[in-house]
Amino acid sequence: MKHVLIFGAGRSSLYLIEYLASYCVANDLQLTVCDRETEYAMSNVKDTSHVEFVPLDIFDTAKVSFLIQDSTLVVSLLPADLHIHIARLCLSYKKNLATASYISEEMKELDAEVKGSNLVFLNEMGLDPGIDHLSAMKMMDQIRSESGEIISFESYCGGLVADEDDGDNPWKYKFSWNPRNVVLAGQGPPAQYLDEGKLKLVPYHHLFRYAEKFEIEGYGTLEGYPNRDSLKYMSAYGLDHVTKMIRGTLRKPGYCSAWQALVSAGLTDNTTILEFEEGTSLKDWVNSFLPKSSLPLRENISRYTQCGEKDVARLEWLGLFSNEPLPLFRGTSAQILEELLKKKWQLEATDHDLVVMLHRIKYVRGGSTFKYMATMVRKGESNTHTAMAMTVGLPLAIGCRLILEDKVKVRGVVAPVTKDIYEPVMQELETFGIRFIEKISAI
Repeated sequence: MKHVLIFGAGRSSLYLIEYLASYCVANDLQLTVCDRETEYAMSNVKDTSHVEFVPLDIFDTAKVSFLIQDSTLVVSLLPADLHIHIARLCLSYKKNLATASYISEEMKELDAEVKGSNLVFLNEMGLDPGIDHLSAMKMMDQIRSESGEIISFESYCGGLVADEDDGDNPWKYKFSWNPRNVVLAGQGPPAQYLDEGKLKLVPYHHLFRYAEKFEIEGYGTLEGYPNRDSLKYMSAYGLDHVTKMIRGTLRKPGYCSAWQALVSAGLTDNTTILEFEEGTSLKDWVNSFLPKSSLPLRENISRYTQCGEKDVARLEWLGLFSNEPLPLFRGTSAQILEELLKKKWQLEATDHDLVVMLHRIKYVRGGSTFKYMATMVRKGESNTHTAMAMTVGLPLAIGCRLILEDKVKVRGVVAPVTKDIYEPVMQELETFGIRFIEKISAI
């Protein structure tokens, strides 16, 4: 019997598990889901009767190896830095692998061995990365089929909260995916993109100053900032000659300037372990980063970070000027902030999240220039069956089906940028209400 093995049973796993459980039942396959804690998935998956849940320490190599050896296809929804551990074992036991994460340098180094073993390690098969690749390649291949030459490419995506569930939260944001990834977003090497043919580098300490406003059809106004290294996709997308290339993250207006204040103050730092006495307040923590001043804390942080009154109000709403004790007395500032935000930005029982994606492509055809826009807005079903879980889990699940049915012909460490992958996945996603509004206009 073929055996599908999933590592990871967190927030993004529900639709993946439900889809593959249904597929496995219909095709006489076995499905096993492993994680250190399986209670979340066991409590929220709609039908667990055909799923085996196995509590597992991912660093128990003997048990992990046994499970992989007994599988046909392995799916990893673990934190991104753990994929390589699973990938090496998959290679040892000659098993195909699928993940929703970016292809790391370590994963890329396995490419020749994966090809040599006639395997496919399908990565970047979630939302962003994932649906962004699938939908963009569909658009660009259509342009090229009509003899168009692409000159500019922009792509933005964001996991948000539905407007009616913002409540009194002035950030207009709640967590629908890993809080740690949100807190650490943008840290590391400078973001890179291309504008008017020139390289642009944006270091982390300035990243959120670069927010640009967008009008999203079917939604309204959002703002976006550059995301990681946009240039690495130029070759994969066949865009070596464009004058603009940028991929970014979407947030509701006001978020970026307020987050920039947190960055400028040093409150997102993840490099230094701090130790505070028990009872230390949030106000004391913030003050430890600011220059000595006779000004009230609100004015001092405003002057130090150069943020406006609305941003100061957002910081105050988080409790940063209060005598409330720190949620963590030992850890990096990023970890302290994460623990605070988990309380402040939690999706409540009646809340719904929102996923928004935007592509803007300019191209030339027959001497005329055109703009091709595509937008996708998908609202979650509940605070567990979120739009984020849907848009991460379903493309990955459909990709798994294609691998099981031997419809993915490419071998090696790959991203979903070929027609044999994007065409059937996009078609099936539409049946789940994940569809784009497309518009082409002359400029």
